Amino acid sequence: MTKIRKIYGKISTGHWTSAPLSFIKGCFSSCVALRAHAELLNYDFPPFAGRPDNLKSIMQLCLTRPSLQNQSSFRVEGTLTKANSSGGNKMKNDFEIHFWELSERVRLHINDEYLKNLFDKASDGGLYKLAKTLNISYPFIIALRRGVYSIPSKILVQLAIEANEDLYSIEDQIKEIGTRAGTKCKIKFPIKTTSQMASLVGHVFGDGYIGNKKRQFEYCNDNINLLNEVRENVKIIFGLDPMTERINRIGYPTIVGEVLVKFGAHFSPKIRSEKLVPEWVKFGSIEYKRAFIRSLFNDDGSVLFSENYKAKGVNYYQIRHKDLTETSQQLLQEIKEMLEDFDVFSGKPHTRNTYVSHGEEHTISYINITNTASIINFHNRIGLAEGNKFNRLKKIIKRDGGIVLKDKPKKVLVLGSGALKIGEAGESA
Repeated sequence: MTKIRKIYGKISTGHWTSAPLSFIKGCFSSCVALRAHAELLNYDFPPFAGRPDNLKSIMQLCLTRPSLQNQSSFRVEGTLTKANSSGGNKMKNDFEIHFWELSERVRLHINDEYLKNLFDKASDGGLYKLAKTLNISYPFIIALRRGVYSIPSKILVQLAIEANEDLYSIEDQIKEIGTRAGTKCKIKFPIKTTSQMASLVGHVFGDGYIGNKKRQFEYCNDNINLLNEVRENVKIIFGLDPMTERINRIGYPTIVGEVLVKFGAHFSPKIRSEKLVPEWVKFGSIEYKRAFIRSLFNDDGSVLFSENYKAKGVNYYQIRHKDLTETSQQLLQEIKEMLEDFDVFSGKPHTRNTYVSHGEEHTISYINITNTASIINFHNRIGLAEGNKFNRLKKIIKRDGGIVLKDKPKKVLVLGSGALKIGEAGESA
């Protein structure tokens, strides 16, 4: 009889369901695909923007198993979004990443006794047969069972199917994650959204870098406060110190980049990236939006101030390949809309100019904030790291908007309608 394994809870595409996922063991063992079906009642899954007309109450996800022939990677396909019919938030903010969603490069360290029992349950005493099923050698399966080596994520998923074991139960037993030759880190699964994660992803949109092949993460900036911010956030999430460090650059192992990419970060070459604001940020909490926007403006923003003339502004720039100008301006539009959650109103996205670099045409697009009340709100509600930009921002507010205190001001003076008015936290009365 075909064995069925059901997992209740969250579908790990960053969205949710209370329905069971049915894993058909026989299909997984003999075919190249393992399919998970999430059956959702209509009242549990209301219509959402972009939903196909023929999708009434069931969204099917396909977990593609690596075939013995092509060794293609384990993938999760499908995207679920949930929206209020009134047009409110388009996605429930419970995005999280499970171990089986990470790439096949990721290796996991499991509790030794639990892992041994898992192999025994899956093999039923026949490790030779299990090794063949998993498409690995007998010596390797012996070493994996004894915990000599970390276990690749795709093999662990296959092992769970053979042992008829709940993936969430296995996830609770993970001690460390890493890559084959990389540094390991302790991180709790599922990996959840935090303000620190939003900040790091924002920095990758800015002065950060994630390699296309190895996924190593590097951050380069001349502001020591921003280097310390990134260092602190990586420490909080991954428990890691920089692997490489220079005066204006810090670098981290592959596992950091692997996770950040899953949370929506770019990987190189950024000039050809079509990434937009991650949905968990765009439709997430105000803290996530603040952390993300702050990182963007700290890295690729600028503050215009002069003692000699009244022009002022807080600007944000994006450089993309000319073919991606429309996508770049879409990203800027999303940032503009998020700024409005802080009562910060910018102009619409503009194209500044196009230039040629290494034989390719690149386009600079930007948004700017010139309204005094919006600049005050940007200072008070989003802010910048201590440094030259922040000093210029304080000078604008001191000259044009009122007073600036060391702590967040409860009241500031704002010019409006030709008269001097008092507003709360930089808002016009």
